[in-house]
Amino acid sequence: MDDLTVTHFHEHGWMRVPGAFDQAAAEAMRTAVWRALAETGIERDRPSTWTVERPAHLKRLKSDPVFANASSARLLKVIADVADGTSGDPPANWGALFIAFPGAAPWHIPAKGWHADANYRGPVSPVRGVKIFALFGDVEPKGGGTLFLSGSHRLIHDWFRQNPPPADARSADLRRLLLAHPYLRDLHGEGDSAERTARFMGRAEKWAGISLRVIEQSGRAGEILLTHPLLLHVAAPNNGARPRFLLSGGVTGDMWGWGT
Repeated sequence: MDDLTVTHFHEHGWMRVPGAFDQAAAEAMRTAVWRALAETGIERDRPSTWTVERPAHLKRLKSDPVFANASSARLLKVIADVADGTSGDPPANWGALFIAFPGAAPWHIPAKGWHADANYRGPVSPVRGVKIFALFGDVEPKGGGTLFLSGSHRLIHDWFRQNPPPADARSADLRRLLLAHPYLRDLHGEGDSAERTARFMGRAEKWAGISLRVIEQSGRAGEILLTHPLLLHVAAPNNGARPRFLLSGGVTGDMWGWGT
């Protein structure tokens, strides 16, 4: 499976851009985060202070110039290739910071929290925006990498085309209506963790010609995952030995389908 191509993006809803920015830029980003965390008592060289699994109050760092280094001419070209209706210019910032420290909870595929950031009634194509998940630290498997349901952008579009929701349905209503789909109903159901991992990550399942499979964003610092705005995703536990550093935002030409 070649997950580095635009063709893969359109079929599966995501593609990898490895080496989108270099290791020096990633280290500078981590340093900026550690500096901010130190103000709250969380210290880089003292794991005993890593007591907050998902620290907040980092919003002010979005405007730090160091995070602008996530951009590159190559990345902007790839975005232009997959997303219609975007300007081709870098956004004002590359998104919010999501830090996940190691926790004690066993790793599992969450049954709750799966969502897309765009209007669920939005089209599969033309693609009016792209979500960006940029790793600025290495992430090992089960190390807190975001989980994505590959192919779910097409499933959502087809499901609501065949099952039109009420005109006044809100985002939460649309998420509930999606649970009528057998695969999504099972994904949102509790069950044996090993069995869920074997089913949802261990193999792909075909539904109406759409290949569905849960993937995990593990990889090297500097890698960016580009996703379709309708791709379902969820935060996962970090059972690794180090924090997960993620910069997540996007580029959109239509406010993710919520209007301009």
